[in-house]
Amino acid sequence: MALQLPQGHGISSYTATAAIADGLSSAKGGRIAAETSVTNFINDFSATPSSWSVKTAGLKVLAALNRWLHGQGQHYHHNHQGYLTTFTAFIIRGNTGHLFHVGDSRLYRLRENDWECLTKDHALITRHGNQLTRALGMDWRVDIDYHEIDVQVGDLYLLTTDGIHSFIPDKELHAIIASRSETLDARCEELLTCAEAHHSDDNRSCQLLEIIDLPPTDAHALGLNTLAPLPPPLVKGQILDGYVIEAEIQGNARSHVYKVRDKSDNQLYILKSPSINIADDVDSLRAFQREDWIGQRFHHPDIVKTYSPSRPRHYLYLIQEYLEGQSLRAWRKANPDAPVETIMAFAKPAVKALRVLHRRETLHQDIKPDNLFITSTGQLKLIDFGSACVGSLSENLTVRAGAAEYAAPEYALGIARDGRADQFSLAVTFYELLTGHYPYGDNYLAAKTPNQFRKLQYTSACKHNPHVPLWLDAALAQALSLNPEHRYPELSEFLIDLERPNTHLTLKAKPWLEQNPLLFWQLTSILLLVLNFILLACWLK
Repeated sequence: MALQLPQGHGISSYTATAAIADGLSSAKGGRIAAETSVTNFINDFSATPSSWSVKTAGLKVLAALNRWLHGQGQHYHHNHQGYLTTFTAFIIRGNTGHLFHVGDSRLYRLRENDWECLTKDHALITRHGNQLTRALGMDWRVDIDYHEIDVQVGDLYLLTTDGIHSFIPDKELHAIIASRSETLDARCEELLTCAEAHHSDDNRSCQLLEIIDLPPTDAHALGLNTLAPLPPPLVKGQILDGYVIEAEIQGNARSHVYKVRDKSDNQLYILKSPSINIADDVDSLRAFQREDWIGQRFHHPDIVKTYSPSRPRHYLYLIQEYLEGQSLRAWRKANPDAPVETIMAFAKPAVKALRVLHRRETLHQDIKPDNLFITSTGQLKLIDFGSACVGSLSENLTVRAGAAEYAAPEYALGIARDGRADQFSLAVTFYELLTGHYPYGDNYLAAKTPNQFRKLQYTSACKHNPHVPLWLDAALAQALSLNPEHRYPELSEFLIDLERPNTHLTLKAKPWLEQNPLLFWQLTSILLLVLNFILLACWLK
């Protein structure tokens, strides 16, 4: 369980979030599921764009969590053995409460003398105890109960697991919570003691919240459903929200990237803002907010760090760590004679970064040499989430990949995609780095239908660069399959084949003569012998 009280500035200063989860004791991943659900929900929800409603933000975060938990549990034989947990969250913004619930944890409310359970258990009562009918991680989709309620000063809200409410009679539960002479901590301790006295043999957890005061209710004051104004074009020496502009690193029709110094800590950062050219393009501005949110979800050494606001932002921009170095494309131009093994050494951190994204149901969708950054210390970092999407977002199929020449066929065909689409783009990237060409030539961009894609032919990387080993070309060829079903099921398998020869793949890629020379010559000899008999028979006639 976790509680995040109002803090900081903006919407977060008007929002409180409480969450409780109870992993199924019969599920082998129950404990991890409960911990992950609570911590990730609190963190991800607090980073959602301000333009999203509480309902939209909460449901999207939970959908992503559920799909991750369900995916992690696929190696178990029974769906009740995986990463399963109940989940109940209560979010208070302004004077409105937002309830998200699945499973048999509960939320109660005591308002004056009115005691009410606000949730409904998703469970069947059997002779073996409660049997959950719904839980996070049980299926790839989950129905989350959502309710919006008014919140008043003086309300008491209790979140419990079934180790509490399944053993303490409702009247007794009500009496303990209504004991205003006791502190909140004392009442919680009494609940735990009472449940134990009633022979509770299950997890006993509870949270008790009292509403002492409420913030303004005006939507404009809360900053809801509004987009911050775009910053003007910035020049060296200007100050924006405490960031001193030191230089413009990059600028195009859609965004500007600046090197800035924070006056508060004197540290260097990257400030990225939308271009004024898209000031009237609301969808693009929402996408920029989504980029900021997605970036804040990940903290990994191979991924550029995106920072949450440390003070009020009066304009629309995002802050990332400042990196000294160059893109992988620029590095390749500066190192035209780099050996194959040096180039392929960058594959491991790239795969690690993408696996982190994919574990959180996130596709990068713009993998190319420009978005793989080599720092001055030689470390590779994945950058630019402008085209990224989260599996739970309903608009995913309308989000296009960043660069068409690196995009998997799924984008041109308008069909569903998953991590194998990023795998395809990564393979195109390394194919280009090794050869200076694209695997399917110039006709790839023109292909828009299944029939047009079927006519495309893969060109071996060995043809363009004889230093590329046959086994490495075979691994690239599989990851570059036009049919996603023929690619590697997991990026980790792709990486293994990039690092050392896979005999099976290599044999498939070799001509028949190289695969089995003995059989080749045996069959050739038999055919020649048969041909000699035929010629002899014809001569005798």
